[in-house]
Amino acid sequence: PEKYKGDITKIIYRSSWELKFLTYCDSTEAVLEYASEPMPIKYWNPILKKESTYWVDCYMATQSPEGEITKWLIEVKPQKYLTPPEPPNRLTEKATLNYARHAKAYIINDAKFRAAKVYAKKNNMRFGIITENFLFNKV
Repeated sequence: PEKYKGDITKIIYRSSWELKFLTYCDSTEAVLEYASEPMPIKYWNPILKKESTYWVDCYMATQSPEGEITKWLIEVKPQKYLTPPEPPNRLTEKATLNYARHAKAYIINDAKFRAAKVYAKKNNMRFGIITENFLFNKV
């Protein structure tokens, strides 16, 4: 982890997807530096109806071929959690519970991502979401 910004003994990843992305950051020439769960972002949790803390998965700085440096806040998330769930066709207990769980995750993620975009803009950064479409097609 030569490009890791911070204590390399404290690299945090909570899934194999996050590890894959951090490995990508370390091995990609355009990535100048990166960090895992770099800063807390306060957001309003609409489910709990209170302020909560969101730890974005990754910070990275990239350099374009023209030399332009861009700082990013990155979330690694399955594509299915970026859109509202479809109501189940059959209202079985299992289908209803899955729908409720997915809807709750979507609502919370939306609130987190809105807060991250505001934070990024205030700090001259960009916010991006990495999904399986990138991880398993480009990496």
